[in-house]
Amino acid sequence: MNIKRLAENLLIAANVFILFILIFYPGLHLPAWVQVTGRLHPLLLHFPIVLLLLALVLDGMMLRNQYLRNYQPLISNLWLAGALTAAITAISGLFLSVEDVYSGSMLSWHKWTGLGIVWLSSLLYMVRYYKRPVFIGGSVLMLAGLAMAGHFGANLTHGSDFLLAPVTPPPQKIQIPLDQALVYEHLVKPIFEQKCVSCHNPAKAKGQLLMETPAQLLKGGKTGLLFVAGNPAASLMLQRIHLPLEEKKHMPPKNKTQLEPEEIAILQLWIRGGADFKQKVSDLPAGDSLYLLAAQRLQPDDAGDRYDFAAADEKTIQKLNNNYRVIYPIARHSPALVVNFYNQTQYSAKSLEELLPLKKQIIELHLQKMPVQDAELAIIKQFENLRRLNLDFTAITGKTLAGLNALPRLRSLAVSGTRVTAQHLKPLAASKSLKEVYCWNTDIAAGDWQQLAAIKNIRFEKGYVDDGSDSLRLNPPVVENEQTIFASQMTLKMRHPIRGTEIRYTLDGSEVDSLKSPIFKDSLRIDSSFTIRAKAYKPGWYGSDAVKMRFMKTTYRPDSAVLLQPANEKYVGDGPKTFSDHQTGNFDISSGKWLGFRYNDMELLMTFRQPVKMKHVTLNTMRLTRSYIFPPASIEVWGGTDPGKLQLLKKISPAQPGKKDNDSLMNITCTFPEQQLSCLRIVAVPVAKLPQWHDGKGQKAWFFIDEILLN
Repeated sequence: MNIKRLAENLLIAANVFILFILIFYPGLHLPAWVQVTGRLHPLLLHFPIVLLLLALVLDGMMLRNQYLRNYQPLISNLWLAGALTAAITAISGLFLSVEDVYSGSMLSWHKWTGLGIVWLSSLLYMVRYYKRPVFIGGSVLMLAGLAMAGHFGANLTHGSDFLLAPVTPPPQKIQIPLDQALVYEHLVKPIFEQKCVSCHNPAKAKGQLLMETPAQLLKGGKTGLLFVAGNPAASLMLQRIHLPLEEKKHMPPKNKTQLEPEEIAILQLWIRGGADFKQKVSDLPAGDSLYLLAAQRLQPDDAGDRYDFAAADEKTIQKLNNNYRVIYPIARHSPALVVNFYNQTQYSAKSLEELLPLKKQIIELHLQKMPVQDAELAIIKQFENLRRLNLDFTAITGKTLAGLNALPRLRSLAVSGTRVTAQHLKPLAASKSLKEVYCWNTDIAAGDWQQLAAIKNIRFEKGYVDDGSDSLRLNPPVVENEQTIFASQMTLKMRHPIRGTEIRYTLDGSEVDSLKSPIFKDSLRIDSSFTIRAKAYKPGWYGSDAVKMRFMKTTYRPDSAVLLQPANEKYVGDGPKTFSDHQTGNFDISSGKWLGFRYNDMELLMTFRQPVKMKHVTLNTMRLTRSYIFPPASIEVWGGTDPGKLQLLKKISPAQPGKKDNDSLMNITCTFPEQQLSCLRIVAVPVAKLPQWHDGKGQKAWFFIDEILLN
């Protein structure tokens, strides 16, 4: 058999194999070595494109030029090679798609246009010379198929905006009053739209993750939940963002526009605050970091920030930069410069004068803690585009402050920690641009603040003034016990770092009464499960917030434990050992202390070499509804002396949370008549459908467990 006949047979076999894959595609599970062949797809796809285009061009030339008929065998071989490599590429692509790296309509379009190329090229190899219209029509379809398959493939790997990104204007800054802005809608969502949605949309769905709606964000993707509300450190999204750029799992991918530090801070603060999709910016405290970022991003553009000056010469900037005087642009590609001074011993008026070649470009000048004298303000007022000037804790007395009125764009001035008085600040009222002056810890007399407040166009910030009328709040007591599970008895220890502080407590988790709750002494001996809640009190101070911790007693440890159904592959902890390692977890589900179940029931078999008397089984679980984590729908406890003849001891249906219930680490206890047993089987069934009030209504819930307590 010659090589050509072998290649033809391989082409037929490859087409049959493709049909076989398509028929059994939903149930395909590939071994690791086959997955490697799938990942060759991006390398292989270039061969059929070149071969088929070359065959098309030469065939078209041969139809117009009879002298090229001598090359017909070569052209036929190109068609065969193109069709065969297209089939091999399609097979590797189908293997790659099984891994669920990509999903969505874009993958479907890419898959079917690629398969169309395989079948069309195989057909044209055999019948392209049957009639001229067949060849012309087939060639047009082939060119269109190659273009479409390439387009859809590029969109999958690079995003739909990749081609035109360099010439696409940046998104317009959101203009909305701060009191009407929503944290998610106007701060978080635009970040996702600009940096994430190009890969995580219904057309592409990389990693089975969609990021267009709150429900999609809460659902997560193939690798698990996208974030854990209230716990940024445990949130997969932030973990991927903080990976080194060279890491394959870093997000966004290396070839995409990366998140700015400010955008990362917004995501982190939003998750830390509970990832509320409906929270208003105005509900945040005025000093909250997320509120300050919102004010910065959402405030209307000031005309003064449209820089109409040219960038400074790069060599000049490099020459003036040193370890004690750092010059950098305020933003990438911006002509505006910021200057910071360090080390008092290196500062002099000359070091300020040396910056005059950059007087048009410097918009911020930070001289805090430098020995700046009054006379040097004459140099500073030559920086005509200066917006922000920091003179905190300098040597100025305020005599020449009025000269700063010559700066037409100065908006913010800081003179805290200096010897300025109200008489020095009043002339600043003539400034047409100044909006705020920070002047706490100065020589301004207490009675002069009202005079400054009368200057309506400038806000004079005096900071916090302790007039003796405000009491400070104590910090909570410190619980010194690290182990929260004990076998028979434990000694509870608490302390407070401030002497003379009284600690009052309850052992049932109820609220602490400052007068009636018992006072904690040195230690407390306890022999049953309890929840400690404690507060600190001291005359002249506000009482502290409460500290609350659960301590649980367990009497037995099984000699062996086996999971009859596996936990989710992302949350396996240390296997069945996790249930009796006396280590409880927090809301970080990725800590390795939790086992997670969603599509399988938790079915655990425990055995004991010697029979034990048992009447309580307690499951330590979690309620985190925003992340789809609910208590189990039902729990069954089976027991006996023979694993094959276990009896149902107890079945309960734990109460399910409502829309307003808080997140909680909780115990669910099954109590039954005391039994002597050597085998124990526990079955916990996850909630099959989330309730109608939940953003993921109708979907399966997660169930997490980290410890099982026996008696």
